[in-house]
Amino acid sequence: MSTASVIVTGASRGLGRAIAIALAQMGADVTINARTEAALFDVKQEIETLGRRAEILAGDVSEADVAERLVAAAMLAFGRLDAVVNNAAVLQPVARIAESDPFAWRQNLQINLFAPYLITQAALPHLRRAPQGRIINVSSGAAVRATVGWSAYCVSKAGLNMFTNVLAQEEQRIVALAVRPGVVDTSMQNTLRQLGKNAMEPEAYQRFIAYYQQGQLLPPEQPGKAIAAMALKAPLSWSGRFISWNDPDVQSLFMT
Repeated sequence: MSTASVIVTGASRGLGRAIAIALAQMGADVTINARTEAALFDVKQEIETLGRRAEILAGDVSEADVAERLVAAAMLAFGRLDAVVNNAAVLQPVARIAESDPFAWRQNLQINLFAPYLITQAALPHLRRAPQGRIINVSSGAAVRATVGWSAYCVSKAGLNMFTNVLAQEEQRIVALAVRPGVVDTSMQNTLRQLGKNAMEPEAYQRFIAYYQQGQLLPPEQPGKAIAAMALKAPLSWSGRFISWNDPDVQSLFMT
């Protein structure tokens, strides 16, 4: 069987980087995207030291031409596309609705929700031809739990979950999943600690501060490995689910 080819967005650092590296460790070739090209070259080097191939396409995937070029780059480099991991996301604006910046609010939805739509639309013709095409959308507990000061993020992730559900119904031969990665030690958590104090409820803000101070944030490699396994192995019967990275079903993928 030919080597699987997977696209990962937001892959220059944090969870996206961990997903891309885990995919390479599992034998896949990876097309990686982020807005900063220099950081992508570092990830590409890591992937190549694992004996796998990596293709880079830097740019903002909420722009239609970038999304299309990302899919085209994967096809040109590897001749196939088996899965897409829509991971790129932003938390900002961290502000209550009355004080939030409308431009930042719209930009959040463009990156967190519109970009996955664009990439999915561009990828579908190729995923339909794969032995088992998969779309893995990195969601959040915020999709189902309202948090003061996170209106754009909560709305975008709730929309991403519903997008995943509709996709699963429309594309019944493709696995479409939304995954909750847990509270991960990434730059998004740093943003929250910097900006959340004046926007969030004090109790909620202090809970996240405690996660950091007590070393309770997940290293990206843990959910990254689980999401990589889902991109390569999740069965069609799961399609449409909103699933946690540490769900027993996900852990069972490592036994197959």
